[in-house]
Amino acid sequence: MAPESSRARSLAQRALGSARFGHFTKWVLLSALIGLLGGLVAWIFREMVYGFEHWLFKRPTGITAAGLGGDQNPAWWIVLIPAAGGLAVGALIHLYSQESEGHGTDAVIRTFHRAKGVMRARVIALKAVTSAFTIGTGGSAGQEGPVAQVGAGIGSSVAQSLRLSDRDRRLFVLAGGSAGVGAIFGSPLGGALFLPEVLYRRAEFEGEAIIPCIVASTFSYATFTSIAGVHRVINIPTATLNDLAFQPGHLWIYVLLGLVCTGAGWLFVRTFYGIEALFKHMKIVHPILRPAIGGLLVGLLALGMAPYCGEHGVLFGGYELMEASIAGELAPKLILVLILTKMLATSLSISSGGSGGVFAPALAIGALLGAGVGQIAQEFVPGVTPGAFALVGMGGFFAGAAKTPIAAVVMVSEMTGGYHLLAPLMLVAVVHLLLSTRWTMYRSQVASPINSPAHAGEFVIDVLQSLKVREVLGEIRAPTLIHEDVTLHGAKRIVADSHETHFPVIDDEGLVGIFSLTDLRRIFLEEVVEDMVIVSDFMSEHVATVKLDDSLHDAQRLMTRRGVSALPVVDSENPRKVLALLERNLIGKAYNEKLSELKGTHSR
Repeated sequence: MAPESSRARSLAQRALGSARFGHFTKWVLLSALIGLLGGLVAWIFREMVYGFEHWLFKRPTGITAAGLGGDQNPAWWIVLIPAAGGLAVGALIHLYSQESEGHGTDAVIRTFHRAKGVMRARVIALKAVTSAFTIGTGGSAGQEGPVAQVGAGIGSSVAQSLRLSDRDRRLFVLAGGSAGVGAIFGSPLGGALFLPEVLYRRAEFEGEAIIPCIVASTFSYATFTSIAGVHRVINIPTATLNDLAFQPGHLWIYVLLGLVCTGAGWLFVRTFYGIEALFKHMKIVHPILRPAIGGLLVGLLALGMAPYCGEHGVLFGGYELMEASIAGELAPKLILVLILTKMLATSLSISSGGSGGVFAPALAIGALLGAGVGQIAQEFVPGVTPGAFALVGMGGFFAGAAKTPIAAVVMVSEMTGGYHLLAPLMLVAVVHLLLSTRWTMYRSQVASPINSPAHAGEFVIDVLQSLKVREVLGEIRAPTLIHEDVTLHGAKRIVADSHETHFPVIDDEGLVGIFSLTDLRRIFLEEVVEDMVIVSDFMSEHVATVKLDDSLHDAQRLMTRRGVSALPVVDSENPRKVLALLERNLIGKAYNEKLSELKGTHSR
């Protein structure tokens, strides 16, 4: 039975691997399958996080909010539980899956650009478990990164099982990530746009991924809501939302908010990666213990804040801080303390070697920034609603930190149900994005598609196809033409005075052949007959040529097919008239110059 079962399974795998999927089957049916699986796994992951929070932290401590409410009894639980959670995370990551470390979105970006879309299947389970431990034991981390990586793992596994191409596998990684994000955040459109946009630091999208990401995100959202019901991640009363209207006269204040988000974004990124570098340089501390130290410090930080912050604190993802900021429940001095400590707690929870996302903490920091700016502006400008600035700050802060202006604006609108503030959301997002080009929360991002290894082959062809032979003709020196009746002795003297490697041969009317130093080397020592042998005896009569309007891509292909490194450039009207000699190294030089020009254009 076992051999027959194994044989049947092998035949099935070969059949699937050799199948040629049509456009509809690949991008709709397979994306829908990934979406269904992604929605189901996203629900399981959310329930796991809630279960861990309840049983590992809230039940033992009696604390149900992100802050300690001034009650520090028993204080040792507050320190011990995050440290124990960090220890469990460190052990799982170090022993079984180092890919599960950190904020998962960066791992998805790296998988797309550098790993050809290949992700080990074990990441699906281990990323979910390690992140649930981090968040569930009080760590300041979100669910976005983990669920994106878990969904990407599903997409990669499906593509690998069907033996799809590298390009298809990369796209299904994005589709899986979109499925996870769209489901767990109740944002099908924002989830579909997030992964294609977050790949690049500039305002770029992975265009081919849009369709599979939309399909996967739609089906995952439908699957998730059919199980858990329709929900909003951030619960804002309808009456409060109706009061959050955009007033054109306050536009300049939103510009100031964009400037504030820029400075805070720089500080957050520096803190996050500075602490990461600090922990990595702890050579005397075993990697398993580093997340435990991070958890211990988060617990101590929460204890230290308790007398001042009450129920508002830095534990968990930060959704309570978002709601409190929009509702106007926080005083300006408390807002400043919470901004700084939330940055520090998030960095300690994840950069120490833990596992979790930065999306929710970044939204919380943005909401606090917006509430602070709104409250200060309210003192001087009549009619200012701090809650509106808090909601705008959420999207504007994350948009610049993650370099996702479109997805962040859409996701915040979908998550909160507030669509009245799209104009200031877009403005703050763009201001932050334009002023923060030198840093990013996701270090695996590349500047643009032209900088991505995923597109390397495409751009070689595209760049060379766009260049014509005539564009490099000015850099080509006139070739040395040798008449077919010249003797071997005469040819050797001409070659000795030349720096070229290929020599077009002509008769009285034009081009008849070509020879190279390799051809000449075969008879170089034939001194006895060097006055009897003429060039036409050893030249190649089948000459491959190019014209001025031929592309460098076609010229390179012709060189490869003929096995030569130079081609005569002939006149379009008279194909026997030699104008120049095009060498392979000149094609490489032209390609590099054009690529540098394109990169410069993309970086501006």
